[in-house]
Amino acid sequence: MVKRALLGVGLLSLCAAFALAQSQDINDYVQTRLRDLRATVRQQTANQRELEKINKDFANSYRIKQMTARYKEPSKMRLESKVGVVNVVYIINGNYKHVSAGPIKNTDDISNAPGKRQSLMDFGILTPSFMKLVNAKFLRYDHEGGVRYAVFELTWANSDDTSKHIVWMDGKTHTVVKRQWYNQQGKLMATFYYKEPKEVAPGIWVPTRVEVYNAEGKLGGVTTYVDLHVNEGLPDSLFQF
Repeated sequence: MVKRALLGVGLLSLCAAFALAQSQDINDYVQTRLRDLRATVRQQTANQRELEKINKDFANSYRIKQMTARYKEPSKMRLESKVGVVNVVYIINGNYKHVSAGPIKNTDDISNAPGKRQSLMDFGILTPSFMKLVNAKFLRYDHEGGVRYAVFELTWANSDDTSKHIVWMDGKTHTVVKRQWYNQQGKLMATFYYKEPKEVAPGIWVPTRVEVYNAEGKLGGVTTYVDLHVNEGLPDSLFQF
């Protein structure tokens, strides 16, 4: 009887895990436990010729070899780096984007330009606040590397921006494993692969390597995330300007 009971519990657990891995509800992949994140971002590879085929602004972002990234829910991002002797700070706070480079400062209202938002989706993570900005539609199941993933289409909610992202979600780690970015004309701009996920806290996984390929399938850049910390209680003052 004991063996049968244990077997029954094991089967139920397996079925539950399988059901989650096969979920067609995007909310089952959102990392609700993550409140804030800090990481060092390193550009390991940057082929400017191939990156410029995506677009020049995107390619220029790969010229910065290392930066510190901080994120806090809801929708707060701070990226810091140094270019020569100039400190560069990029902040997203709600509907505003602020950039400062030494004495030069600029603040923009991006409430009607959701494509300009930096979010943890760029890190391969979906957060509750990000999901309020998009509409998600289940498309299909796909196999990547011998594993079955749920595929969703993400479009911007309440916006005239018609760009979209197709994401392949991992039910175990709750991370994006692949993302395709399409512009407003429906043209494929880039494909991102999120690799080597690490469980940095119980139930919180973060990919530690991102590879980006242009529409021709040529590798443009490789980014790694190290010195990862989550739920430190980052102060709101970091995201003020």
